[in-house]
Amino acid sequence: MTSVIKFVLVIVVVLLASITHAADGTIKFDGHLVDQTCTVSVDGVVSPAVATVTLPTISAGLLNAPGKVAGRTDFEITLSNCQGLANGAKAFFEGGADVEPISGQLINRGDATNVRLQLLDNVDGVGAPIKVGDGFEQLIFSGNVYISNGDGTGAGVLPYAVQYIATGIATAGSIQSTVTYSIQYL
Repeated sequence: MTSVIKFVLVIVVVLLASITHAADGTIKFDGHLVDQTCTVSVDGVVSPAVATVTLPTISAGLLNAPGKVAGRTDFEITLSNCQGLANGAKAFFEGGADVEPISGQLINRGDATNVRLQLLDNVDGVGAPIKVGDGFEQLIFSGNVYISNGDGTGAGVLPYAVQYIATGIATAGSIQSTVTYSIQYL
């Protein structure tokens, strides 16, 4: 019995010894709020209205294996009448119900199967895939646009593209999805 008590006491002492607290430093957080710096539009539709990007009608046969892409369609987020302190801007495409979190692709809510939508950063004309909702995308400096004139006339264009991407052998049907974006001023 005494060995059990000794064992329990040793465990208690070890557990209590590992619980120590010390104040090692302080963290200060700073931020800045601004009015909306620019007028934002997607392919001419001014935010907050919902813009629609229409992809071409294609044969499901073009998407007959995972990873195959087709129907690339360019679109632009345009910033105009930019005022304030920001020198540049970029868009961040946020995660949500229509985003598959591992791939960052947009989930199809239509009746076609084995197909998603993939967003591309089209700043170089080649179109690098965007992992929608990935916080690391916020840190990447590609896709930035210079906007500041300091006189309220600054403007810029953020070029993007969207394309169908197969997750298997696609079947015919409609493709529908949405994504929320926010403009980050730099």
